Amino acid sequence: MIRKSVFILGFLFLFSVSAFGTKYAGEFLSLGVGARALGMGGAFVGIADDATACYWNPSGLVLLNRKELSFMHAETFGSLLNQDFLAFAFPLREELPSSAMSFSLQRLGGGGVKITDLEKKGLDISDTNRVVLLREESHADYAFSFSYSHRIHSHFLGGVNFKIIYRDVVTTTAFGVGADLSFLAQPFSFLSVGANLMDLTSSYLFYDNGTTETINPTTKIGLALHHPIGNFHLILAGDADVRYEGRKSVAQFWIGDLSADMHYGLEVSYQKILAGRLGFDQGNFTAGAGLWIKQFGLDVAFLSHPELDNTYRVSLRWKL
Repeated sequence: MIRKSVFILGFLFLFSVSAFGTKYAGEFLSLGVGARALGMGGAFVGIADDATACYWNPSGLVLLNRKELSFMHAETFGSLLNQDFLAFAFPLREELPSSAMSFSLQRLGGGGVKITDLEKKGLDISDTNRVVLLREESHADYAFSFSYSHRIHSHFLGGVNFKIIYRDVVTTTAFGVGADLSFLAQPFSFLSVGANLMDLTSSYLFYDNGTTETINPTTKIGLALHHPIGNFHLILAGDADVRYEGRKSVAQFWIGDLSADMHYGLEVSYQKILAGRLGFDQGNFTAGAGLWIKQFGLDVAFLSHPELDNTYRVSLRWKL
């Protein structure tokens, strides 16, 4: 099984290298979702055991033993942008044993985009030019996803995610489609390894002005170590986001067109009721906490950034 996992990861890497697209076209899809995962620095590909798995690693959806509803809201970058995420995941017991599905919606948007015009007084270039405010517009990006997961083997899970993307960028709109392919291997009780090839064959965005953009594939690879200690449970995780679009010095590590950004996280939970989390998201410190009361869960996360404002994420989870 380990050999099979390594082979598949190698295949995903080689497949992604051959793809190409428009740099940063799908950046709004890379912010991450769920305060639990983000409090761990975004190191969640090797864990993926709640409803947010539809984003991090759809394979993990089959680990759910009951229906789960997840919601997150955040105001980012000094409240310039609002980020929202909603997911509903559920196992398919009778219809398709050892399978699960989810539906999810992501939104990133804001307002206050000023549309202006330049009013000129006379023909002399020395005359005063005045900027006239015509109106203010809002903008938003949406991604609706359908995810499916299946237990291929007792220790090997597979998943796929299909998404529809809609962009409203003030004066133009775009429609797009894409797909993700993922795997999660659990060779030992203390170890899980995951991979998620996001935008498998590049995701295409078709604008109403006739232009087209393609979102490059991103290979997310993650590893998680699990260790119970009495009533406590520890998870130590590490992820790498591998891209192939020549980000160079913008990324943490790069060689030619190949680049990688790292995520590290730690979660310590007590009887699945209380949890504390720490992490590093591309070198930036993160922290979080979680609380479960019966079937309701509340997660909060703090994300630091040396240049942009520090932000907070709040998530609600409801096991049905």
